[in-house]
Amino acid sequence: MTTLPHTARSRSFLSFLDPLAAARSLWSHRELTWQFADRRIRAKYKGQALGLFWSLLDPLMTLAIYTFVFGFIFQRASAGGGGEDGASGGMARYALEVFAGILVFTLFRETVGPAPTLVASQPNFVKKVVYPLETFPVSQVLVSLFNFAVGMIIWIIGYCIFSASHIPSPGLLLLPIVILPVVVLGLGISWFLASLGVFLRDLQTPTANILQMLFFMSAIFYRIEDVPEPFRILIELNPFAQSVTMARTVMFGDSGEWWPSAGAWSVWGATLAVGLVLCLLGYAFFMKSRKAFADVI
Repeated sequence: MTTLPHTARSRSFLSFLDPLAAARSLWSHRELTWQFADRRIRAKYKGQALGLFWSLLDPLMTLAIYTFVFGFIFQRASAGGGGEDGASGGMARYALEVFAGILVFTLFRETVGPAPTLVASQPNFVKKVVYPLETFPVSQVLVSLFNFAVGMIIWIIGYCIFSASHIPSPGLLLLPIVILPVVVLGLGISWFLASLGVFLRDLQTPTANILQMLFFMSAIFYRIEDVPEPFRILIELNPFAQSVTMARTVMFGDSGEWWPSAGAWSVWGATLAVGLVLCLLGYAFFMKSRKAFADVI
């Protein structure tokens, strides 16, 4: 294992708020970041008969369950959107809409959910090896992006099968830009939780509960405009609901309208700005607090 210099002990919190220095540091450890991400992906499916095939089955099973419950039992099939494929309001269209929302939110949940145990579950890296622990959350982002990419392959195949045009919207090329605030927010929060999780070992339970609440408030099984007016503001203030809605716009491109509105881009920009600030603060908090990790693990 490569050993690396450790200078966090003598530096102040403010010294870690230099974005260029943080970027250079993370870039210098990119190989270790990729290796740890690869290790986590392989460890998840190691010893299983279907191996990596589970990365395809997991989102499909989730899609099937939620679509059956919300689209069939509760008759919540989406009411339209003006799609030219004529399938608006049908089960196939609703399933694709739900799946798109699940993919976007799961990207955030898989980044943040494991964060409280990212460092606490790796005592050897903390105590016996001088290792850039700050790369753990970045590696988890890569794992989440891998799962997101697998899910998108499934979504594209489903869209090509069930849509009348059989050709994905050109707006799909904008999806990496659309989900950027989700990734940045997730990374920033992950740095905070990874550090706090070392000192608060029961942090994972409330984190999971909050993520579950956000999941149902993120306009995944419904559209923002379908929410009654007194409560709609709560959904509109949820950045993940806006990200899900924007992602659907570029992914479906109903009637050729795949470019998000100016208002949507404004929310995107504000969310990204908040995410970048949170990311820098989370990184600085992690780097400053890491000197105490070995004392409590």
